[in-house]
Amino acid sequence: MNKRERIFGLLETDGPWDYVPAGFFIHFPEQYHYGQAAVDKHLEYFRYTGMDFVKIQFENRFPDRPEIRRPADWANMPQYGPEFYKNQLSVVKGLVDAVGTEAPIIMTLYSTFMCAGQTVDKDLLLQHLQEDPEQVKKGFEAISQSLLYFVRECIKLGVDGFYASTQGGESFRLGNSDL
Repeated sequence: MNKRERIFGLLETDGPWDYVPAGFFIHFPEQYHYGQAAVDKHLEYFRYTGMDFVKIQFENRFPDRPEIRRPADWANMPQYGPEFYKNQLSVVKGLVDAVGTEAPIIMTLYSTFMCAGQTVDKDLLLQHLQEDPEQVKKGFEAISQSLLYFVRECIKLGVDGFYASTQGGESFRLGNSDL
């Protein structure tokens, strides 16, 4: 029984499990973010650690948007598509092709808040959210649509699931409970 069969078999088991799947995650140095180098480094890490699934790191940083200076500017946040994600999707395809029948493939997915925090300075983002959350929401919707495009493409390529990293949106950052 391979790792894929074992993990998916656990989902169908009512009795006690004789095994608990595990994984450990790190970001690789920049030279391993894209292309065959990224595929090879993920595979090396997967094989060396004996993890039960492959977790692909999300290395597509959302571009800086210096034109977003006030809350109303979030309405101009673009939606990103094929060109923006092509390098990341190439890594996904390479890993699914290499080990998709052997182990589950899980893709890291950053939250809309995290991506917005890459687009502008985090302090500015928080300021905009405090000043006019409805205006910022327009940009968040564009970011969410961008992420949905990526998710759909990952599913088409054979990704089994997603690890949703939600750092940055903790409640202590936004003292106003109305947000």
